[in-house]
Amino acid sequence: MEQHIAINMKRLWELAKQGKSAREIMREMNITEMATLENALQGLMREKAETINVPGLIGRSSVNAEYTDTGKRIPSEMVEDREEK
Repeated sequence: MEQHIAINMKRLWELAKQGKSAREIMREMNITEMATLENALQGLMREKAETINVPGLIGRSSVNAEYTDTGKRIPSEMVEDREEK
């Protein structure tokens, strides 16, 4: 079950940009649920229109996905097709 805590989003973004792993971020920010971290990162990536690969979350398509301006997830197959054109 996802925990409901206040997350310092500025600090989370700084740690992700520094290349910290998911476990390091969770430990430093006292986040106990991976889903909480994933949801917070998804929101930040949508807000900033930038994707950051966080070690420990690689392969989790929802975090590594690209999103439209309206926040809809673009399937990876479509992203690859778009990049080839």
